[in-house]
Formats: sequence, structure tokens, C-alpha cells
Amino acid sequence: MIGLLTLLHYAIWLYMTVVLIRVLLTWVNPDPWNPFVKFLRRATDPALQFIRRNIPLPRSSVDVSPILLLIGLALVDTFILKTTADLSLNLPVSVTRNLLYAFVIAMQSILRIYMIIIIIRTVISWVNPDPYNFLVRAVYELTEPVLYRVRSLLPVAGGGFDFSPVIVIILIYAVSSLLTKLVY
Repeated sequence: MIGLLTLLHYAIWLYMTVVLIRVLLTWVNPDPWNPFVKFLRRATDPALQFIRRNIPLPRSSVDVSPILLLIGLALVDTFILKTTADLSLNLPVSVTRNLLYAFVIAMQSILRIYMIIIIIRTVISWVNPDPYNFLVRAVYELTEPVLYRVRSLLPVAGGGFDFSPVIVIILIYAVSSLLTKLVY
């Protein structure tokens, strides 16, 4: 059983790598007739199309279906790793406990990634970026809904300094530590 779960872990890790490579290649507009690009599309399109059809996603220029696919795969992979660890230590396997553990780890990963995106947004705002750049627009579209809500709750700061990223990062740390206490 442990060998099968380990093999499944490596298969999920490999598929996550394929999805990530496809996402990164879309940023450079690759040749669609390249055999490697064709393989990536054939390998990832069924899962991405399933997510796009069945999960209501917000309309934006950023396609979040690969992100949701990676989160789902990471959730399953963490569940498999936790179950494998329980089996190898001869501990009783609790499906609900392992699912809760995988969910908390996935949520912490999402929060860390979002915090990094907010830090990138803050650094970008210091250098007067090109507003038509795809990455700049993607970062702004991902962070503006949360930062706008926080900004609307804050009093107007003097000197034009925006405190909303700092407050969101503090909130992310608080939620992440609360999730850590929930797991342990």
C-alpha cells in the first residue's frame, strides 16, 4: 500500500509540474505546433476545461483555472503524503484528520502565495510600472479586490502612503498562525 501511495504521489507531482510548465509557457506565447506544446495542451486541457465548465470563475484577464487545478492537486498530494506517513509509522489512518490536515496545508500555501503577490504589488508600485504589461495587470487584478476593501475601511493616511498591503499581510499571518494551531 505504501508503495502504491508513493507512486501516486510522484505521478501527481509530475502532473503538477506539467501544469506549471504550461502556465509558464503561456507567458511567452510559444509556437502552437511545437510537439512539446501540443503534449502540454493534450495533457492539461481535459482537467482545465473541466474546471472552467463546472466552477463559476470571475471574469478577468487572468485565467485562474490552472491555479485551482494546482491547489486541488496539492490538496490530494498532501493527503496522500500524510496517509503514507501514518501507514509507515503504523498509526491508525484517519481520513477526516488527514483531509483536514491537507486542507489546512493547502490554505496556508494559498495565503503564502497571496502574500508574495501583495509584496510584488507593493514593490511594483514603487517603480512606476507599465500599466499595459500583462504581469502588472495580473498582479493588480489579483490584489485590488482585497486591498480596495481594506482601503475603504482605513482612514485617509497622510503623505499618500497606502497601509492596506501591510494590514493584509498582518491578517494573512494571523490566519496562517490560527490554521497552524488548528492542525496541532
